[in-house]
Amino acid sequence: MIRPLVAAALLAAGPAAAQESSAFGCTGIEFNPTLPAVEGKEGVFYRTMSDLRLQHPMRGEVMALMERLATALAENGTTLVYATVPAKSLAMPQFLPPRAAEYGYDPQVADTVYTDIITRLDSAGVVAPDLRRALQSAPPGDPVFYPTDFHWTSTGARLAAQAIGDAIRAHPAYAETTPGTYETRQLGVQPAFSGMRRTLQTFCTKALPPVEAMAYETVRTDSPADAGTGGDAALDIFAGGDEGADSPQLVLVGTSFSDSPVNNFAGFLSHASGLDVVNYSVTGGNQFGAMISYLTSEDFAAARPRFLVWENPIYNNLAQYGTAPLEELVAAAGNTCTTVLETERTDDHTLTAKLGDLRPRGTDAIFADYGPEGARRVDFTLHSPEGFTRETAIERGQRQRATGNFYLGLGAFHHPGITRVTARFDRPLTADSRLVFCTDPKGDAS
Repeated sequence: MIRPLVAAALLAAGPAAAQESSAFGCTGIEFNPTLPAVEGKEGVFYRTMSDLRLQHPMRGEVMALMERLATALAENGTTLVYATVPAKSLAMPQFLPPRAAEYGYDPQVADTVYTDIITRLDSAGVVAPDLRRALQSAPPGDPVFYPTDFHWTSTGARLAAQAIGDAIRAHPAYAETTPGTYETRQLGVQPAFSGMRRTLQTFCTKALPPVEAMAYETVRTDSPADAGTGGDAALDIFAGGDEGADSPQLVLVGTSFSDSPVNNFAGFLSHASGLDVVNYSVTGGNQFGAMISYLTSEDFAAARPRFLVWENPIYNNLAQYGTAPLEELVAAAGNTCTTVLETERTDDHTLTAKLGDLRPRGTDAIFADYGPEGARRVDFTLHSPEGFTRETAIERGQRQRATGNFYLGLGAFHHPGITRVTARFDRPLTADSRLVFCTDPKGDAS
């Protein structure tokens, strides 16, 4: 947040001062309501709200849930790797303008915050490679982020993938995989779409540096051509699962950092780890879009991967929506949704179930299974005999996969007197619609 006096000083400087200091005739970009930014050295631009932010909270509740998530995955054969993408200002601090300090930005503090997050994740049992150090190792003249965009270039993607690959190879579970041999080749310089550059350009009189980088593709060289490739074997997020298929060795879920074909991140990850990568990343899905889509899918349930890489920029706060998303991931990752509840169909969209002798705790969950894919929303109501109710909803965005599987963690909705649950789907019920009670593995269901 800008200090009031600093903000006043910046406003007083006015467009003329900004024009004089801009190599591209840019004015007013710091006060652009859509994407405020500052111009750094050599045509490198930083977003003030994300790249210059120092507060990246990873609260104790989040760490506890991440530990539960890693444990639930590990108990069923999957190792969680959380790849924290550092902000552009931390990966490329050498181009920051002096004005960044007026916004309160301190590279040393940013470094400390990043180190604290990955250290605490590692202590919680989550593999957390240091992408900051990897990105800062780039040679001069080879930027790891686009100067006029907030995504990493193919160089940044390669260095990040190498750090993740090294962490995977060092993990004991790697001995249970069957590595392959990969080759990565250049495809020539290619442009990448950039909403950030387009927005910035409207405030500048000269053309900004283009968003382009050397593109690559990675292919596997020790298997038949139809065996797939590290980058091109990626499954679409809406693709159906194959229950007869072998479990994937490495699944990647993440944001547009992982989803861009130009940076070849999935391919570099195959090359660095020696493992085939199945990519479920979603552009515009933010921190949970791809992860929830995948973990609630039949693809995951039918064939769990040996390694699950969850890429997420540091500024995408895991506590932004409370604890509910992480609680849902924990329930989906486990194998404890085994108590099918006896339900009554109160209308074409609604199931009601009595909990009977079950005594729910805050670490338990209710699984609303629509049956086939298609449902995007379910409204839950928890009832007590005294008339006490708690209501909430789980909804999938249009960029998410409509798996029809919804897990309500009871942490924020727990009440010792709950005896009945109602779930109303946004679509008419199917023959397979049901409610299931999910027990925390640390306790019994009753």
